[in-house]
Amino acid sequence: MAGLSETVGTNAERVYDDLRAAIVSGEFPPGERLRTEALAERFGTSRTPVREALVLLEGDGLVEIEPRRGAVVRSFDPADLVDLYEVRAVLEARAASLAATRITEEQLLALEAVCDHTDRLAGKTQHTVDKLLAANEEFHRIVIDAAGSPRLSGALRTVAGIPRPFKTVFWKDAAERARSLAAHREIVASLRAGSAERAESAMRLHVLTARDYLVEVMRERI
Repeated sequence: MAGLSETVGTNAERVYDDLRAAIVSGEFPPGERLRTEALAERFGTSRTPVREALVLLEGDGLVEIEPRRGAVVRSFDPADLVDLYEVRAVLEARAASLAATRITEEQLLALEAVCDHTDRLAGKTQHTVDKLLAANEEFHRIVIDAAGSPRLSGALRTVAGIPRPFKTVFWKDAAERARSLAAHREIVASLRAGSAERAESAMRLHVLTARDYLVEVMRERI
């Protein structure tokens, strides 16, 4: 029985990781129903790990489990995004502060390489936007890793599940793209200087500026 329980738990973790990635990437759009049977077939497992994964995703705020309707990909409104970004601003600012005194030369060089790579990307094609999104995610991942705090990393994971379509608007707007890249350069400079206060302030401003822009865009579309 212990072996069976362990297998179910492992499958649930795998389904959780894969399904979470699919939701965040926009493969499953807001409002789409997540059918247990279909997901079990997709991931090659029984329905029990799928149900467990859906409960975990509900805890992340990515899924809503409704009576008689089952699991549905959660829709985000401006209030949701404000809350997510404000929590991120606190946590990522703390991560940057810790990273300022713990980051390695290798990690600094990696951040600078990400910035250089992003600077070379031009255009508004989906291919370019996808590369910009990936570079942005890599930048923030390096900073969080450099903080060296597993608990902080875990807390950030719960507020990092903003579906990719919402984040795409940043990188299709030339002015917002330039503003974000300038913020990344400032964060790297503060980390290289070893200034915890400066890094914390730069990261907080960066996340809150992104919050303000995204909420403005969403309100224009309502």
